[in-house]
Amino acid sequence: MILLADTHMQSAGKGASMKKMSQIFVGLCALLLSVSSIFAADKELLALSSLDQLLSTEVTTVTSASKYQQAITDAPAAVTIITSDDILKGGYRNLAEVLNSVRGFYTLYDRSYHFVGMRGFSPLGDYNTRMLLLVDGYRLNDAVFEQAPLGSDFPVDLDLIDRIEIIRGPGSSLYGTNAFMAVINVITKEGKQLHGGELATSGGSYNAWTGRLTGGGKTANGIDLLLSGSYRDSAGKQRLWFPEYAATNGGIAQGLDGENSGDLLAKASWKDISFIVLHQTRDKIVPTAPYEAIFNDPAFKTSDRHTLAGILYNRHGGFADLNLRLSYNRYEYDGDYPLDYSGVRTLNRDTVVGEWVASDLFASKNIGNHLLTAGMEHRWQFTQQQRNFDATPVPYVYLDDNHRSLVQGYYLQDEYHLLPNLILNAGVRVDSYDSFGTTANPRAALIWKPHDNTVLRLGYGEAFRAPNAYELYYGDGFTAKANHGLKPEKLRSFELGWDQFIGNNIQTTVAGFYTRISDLLMQTTDPSDGLMVFTNKSNIESKGVELQLEGKWENGVSGRLSYSYQDTRNLDTNQTLENAPRTVAKAALTVPLPLLKHHFATIEGCYGSSRLNAARESIAGAAIVNLTLLSRDLVKGLDLSASLYNLFDTRYSMPAGHEQVNSLGESLQGIRQDGISFRIKATWRF
Repeated sequence: MILLADTHMQSAGKGASMKKMSQIFVGLCALLLSVSSIFAADKELLALSSLDQLLSTEVTTVTSASKYQQAITDAPAAVTIITSDDILKGGYRNLAEVLNSVRGFYTLYDRSYHFVGMRGFSPLGDYNTRMLLLVDGYRLNDAVFEQAPLGSDFPVDLDLIDRIEIIRGPGSSLYGTNAFMAVINVITKEGKQLHGGELATSGGSYNAWTGRLTGGGKTANGIDLLLSGSYRDSAGKQRLWFPEYAATNGGIAQGLDGENSGDLLAKASWKDISFIVLHQTRDKIVPTAPYEAIFNDPAFKTSDRHTLAGILYNRHGGFADLNLRLSYNRYEYDGDYPLDYSGVRTLNRDTVVGEWVASDLFASKNIGNHLLTAGMEHRWQFTQQQRNFDATPVPYVYLDDNHRSLVQGYYLQDEYHLLPNLILNAGVRVDSYDSFGTTANPRAALIWKPHDNTVLRLGYGEAFRAPNAYELYYGDGFTAKANHGLKPEKLRSFELGWDQFIGNNIQTTVAGFYTRISDLLMQTTDPSDGLMVFTNKSNIESKGVELQLEGKWENGVSGRLSYSYQDTRNLDTNQTLENAPRTVAKAALTVPLPLLKHHFATIEGCYGSSRLNAARESIAGAAIVNLTLLSRDLVKGLDLSASLYNLFDTRYSMPAGHEQVNSLGESLQGIRQDGISFRIKATWRF
């Protein structure tokens, strides 16, 4: 393994974190190698899945749309499946990049975190709270911010993903809060898919490198095991220019874009019982000086840590199919903000701890033409701690708040086969909260298949997003204040979709949607005291159409072309919403290289039209093209890929949010994104 050393260490804290993670990573190697050697010798299991079978596998079922496995064409919502093969050939580096390849989705990177929007809706300042992110069915949205981690803070290495199920539209009828615009379930690989071990490493632009060691397989007595550790480090772009901050260091943030992260994944299953443990830590230096911080100060950094432990009992047959999921989660956040207090440099710090236990119990049973599902979910969020204080030079506490909350949800769904080619899927969920009471959210879809190759879907759904602990209780007294009287956002959505299959290789999709959001939670400035506060302020309307043409052929050629038009506006002001591109278009083509077996080239282009920043200034759109070359089994067991990102070195920016204000009162217009960059990656299976 080639390790590209980071010569741009910005702080002793980062060095300590890197050393700790490196020790953990190295310590795992011996254990992982011993685990993988057990399964590498099992030639009978290895023969069950050839490389040719892997490359030709098509996923035609989905689990997350109704909480049980069903054909995609029977699902009550529009579904996209991203496979491990798609991720490998696309050269994606994080979950946000994967989602950016999907019809109607778009991203924003503010040099600290990645954010994803869909269908023209991703309010600036939102922490991905309006989509529910699951790993193997376990909720990842935390108990304080309720954010979905989509960048390097996502706790699973992309190489360990078997598939990603993306369910568009409201999903609160089954999943409750956060299932507002979409539900995304990342399903990880099983040990039996490895039959031994994998060692992976990559290096690329900005002195970035990654390392992963994985072992797994299935024993003779039926126990499936997987154990993996990953580490990533990047120095980041060394000179970032922000013309709005020209008064300080010429507007250049020098060496302030680095980050490192590491994660562990352990899975075990036997018969009807499975276990999972996830742990992830990530440190990031922030170059943009938000929240009135001092520009070009290396002390501005954020840290995220997430731990999940879960157990699942899943029994098929008997009186009914039964599913019981129990989990424990802990999320921690630390943020250091260098501030100027009347000429005195002060280090202000946020610390957040969220802990919760969750249970989800449901059963499904066929009764005649009905497939009934009934369940209940409980989350006891016993730690929702938020603290803000000055650490230096004079310690002072501004906020020390801790709450507890209980969330209860009860749901019922019926998949009713009215005719052999006509399905009515309808359900409702009732949720109860300590803070505001109860809310009921239904969903219904009529799925008609007039021909074997045609699917028509008409759907209506409602969803809610409950105000989270950060919105309700965060108030430091000098930048923000709490608002205990918040109520949940409400969404109502209609969608009409038409899927047409042409032969065995081509699928076309046409979808129209209309969404209405009321009581949208937004952070604004109170003119009476100048403090930021969350309020139920706006009513939003989003409408549009999506078109897609997709094809896959047995010789390895595949491609997709999509176009999304979306009009999202604030009904109270009749103005276009911020960070809402009117047009999103995407194209991708994968072809096998001539005369070479299992060698592929993938070229992908994504275009997003202009967007408004927080000051309602227009930030120009851009078209970005990426290229990845992949060689599978270049030599026995060795895969090699090379990727070029932003192939034509396009200069573009993302819109800046309300928080991008420095200590001089200067606001960013846009946040510059990376030019052309590269990555080379090698994976050895043994």
